[in-house]
Amino acid sequence: MALKTSKTDLLIIGAGPAGLMAACWAGQYNLSSRIIDEKPQRTETGHADGIHSRTLEIFDSFGMADPILRRGVDEVEMSYWGVNQSSKKLECQQRMRSQPPGLSRFGQVLLNQGQVEQVMIDYINSQGKVTVERQKRAEKIYFNEIEDATHPVTVEVTGQRRDKMVQVIQDGEANKSGDATMTEIIQAKYVVACDGAKSLVREQLGVNLSSKSTDSMWGVIDIVPITDFPDIRQSCAIHSDKYGSVMTAPRENKLVRFYIQLNGDTELDKKVMEQNDESPRALIEIVRKIMQPYSLDYEYCDWYSVYPIKQGLVDDYQVRHRVFLAGDAAHTHSPKAGQGMNVSIQDTYNLVWKLGSVITGALDSSILSTYHTERHPVAEELMKMDARLVEAYERTGGEISEVSKVREGYAGFMSGVEVTYPGSVLISKRNDEEESLTNIKPGKRLRTVPVVNQADCSTTELAGALPSNGAWRLLVFSGDLQQKEQVARLESFAKAFYTQRHLSRSRRGRETKVQQLIIEAILIHPGPRTAINLLELPEIFHPFNDRLGWDYGKVFVDGNEYEDNCGNAYSEYGIDKQKGCLVLCRPDQHVAWIGGIEEVSSLDGYFSGFHRVNMVN
Repeated sequence: MALKTSKTDLLIIGAGPAGLMAACWAGQYNLSSRIIDEKPQRTETGHADGIHSRTLEIFDSFGMADPILRRGVDEVEMSYWGVNQSSKKLECQQRMRSQPPGLSRFGQVLLNQGQVEQVMIDYINSQGKVTVERQKRAEKIYFNEIEDATHPVTVEVTGQRRDKMVQVIQDGEANKSGDATMTEIIQAKYVVACDGAKSLVREQLGVNLSSKSTDSMWGVIDIVPITDFPDIRQSCAIHSDKYGSVMTAPRENKLVRFYIQLNGDTELDKKVMEQNDESPRALIEIVRKIMQPYSLDYEYCDWYSVYPIKQGLVDDYQVRHRVFLAGDAAHTHSPKAGQGMNVSIQDTYNLVWKLGSVITGALDSSILSTYHTERHPVAEELMKMDARLVEAYERTGGEISEVSKVREGYAGFMSGVEVTYPGSVLISKRNDEEESLTNIKPGKRLRTVPVVNQADCSTTELAGALPSNGAWRLLVFSGDLQQKEQVARLESFAKAFYTQRHLSRSRRGRETKVQQLIIEAILIHPGPRTAINLLELPEIFHPFNDRLGWDYGKVFVDGNEYEDNCGNAYSEYGIDKQKGCLVLCRPDQHVAWIGGIEEVSSLDGYFSGFHRVNMVN
């Protein structure tokens, strides 16, 4: 057995959606990182398939949304079918939008988890900093008790090493295939455990998992259906008083997913639970009974599974501020609301920019405690929603009004855009500037609006100026720059910015790999565009690079010269055009601080709580 020892700044265990998002973030920072997975390949079929609005926004911030939107199926409408008590016939009783309008510029998309993983893998490969290491299993994890150890977490990993040129002697015998088991000792500064519901990391480090299960069983199957059911290409909740409930979700390549409640007391239920060659046909026979008089058959089955309803939530998302649990390793629940992949991705999207900032020395490690305080409450709310949805399906027999009521009440949470993080060292709570603002709230992701680029007059989403590359963004709403006093206030802001202890030590250019605190100032003024010369504005809004020249991507107009849907940013956010304001966004696009244009020293004070200014060259 071969033995190898190595060190890394960040070790990611598990290459599912949460682990791959962690790797996407890690590639933005000047650090060493690795991602290992015991499986020989990515997810091929089945598993998660719902991608909600906030997750699409996150993908878009990395430039990964387009392939998902092209391959996926839009989920626009939800149909609720039940038996008419008078006619005793199955009919559509309610139709509603899958989510309320105005939550996000993205709706909901349905796509196989494996294809979502492939999009992230392609992105990671394009970065060229890390590759998913397959067939490597974390066998042990423990802490190095040496005081002041730089790499305090040790992970013992076993994997297959293949060498066709040399005949390997393993355990005293020739291995003709040339395969050898390799044990590697990886010493890491930090570990992100995305190793699933049966997490070895969670078990070995003794993290308590509070769990709750029911006796109910559900089956799930992906087929290309042959049917005369009229709403087969929509998401549906279908209930039969006699035969139970089924949920459907249209998918790519003409697939449709069916979630079927199993009672366990019929011959069909028993065939399903045996999970043999007859199980898929038995599942569809149950669906036929629920959907009658509509017909249903199939020739192609892509995947099926049977699972019990079980909830689990760890007490703490982190161990000694060095090992962090994410995704199914931290929380498990039913798939009824399509939250698993989304919340998992959002976990590591919240975490790894913080780890990157700490590892590279820009920010103090005290910020890492906010991972638990920000994400654990989200999981708690998820458990409540999931329990209510399960109850609506099981205790009320899947009554249409109860199911739709739960889904409608949690629409903002399910989409991910209503998640608001509590006050902390990273979320400053203020009241005076916030009172008049709408759709901007500390702790909540910044809602995007269309704006016009000052330099080329192109219309773009403001979110396009907030890509996930590790930079903080200070949005400067200057007010009307046709007024001399507003211009003077803006110039005073720029001068004050450069005199502050923390702000002046930030790197202000557009960087792709973060090594220290980066704050990009972005100006949004109410126009008109032609009244302003970009290069006459303070240089903070058009920084110069010897090789690339001026930056023309930091000044925007809240106007509608050519597009009718523009010119609403100030009104949408509730910002006074005479006063303006400053809005600071974290690297994950959540609002961190709000203040007046003159309050630059207060902004600097915000960073004093965690910026390691003495570490900056």
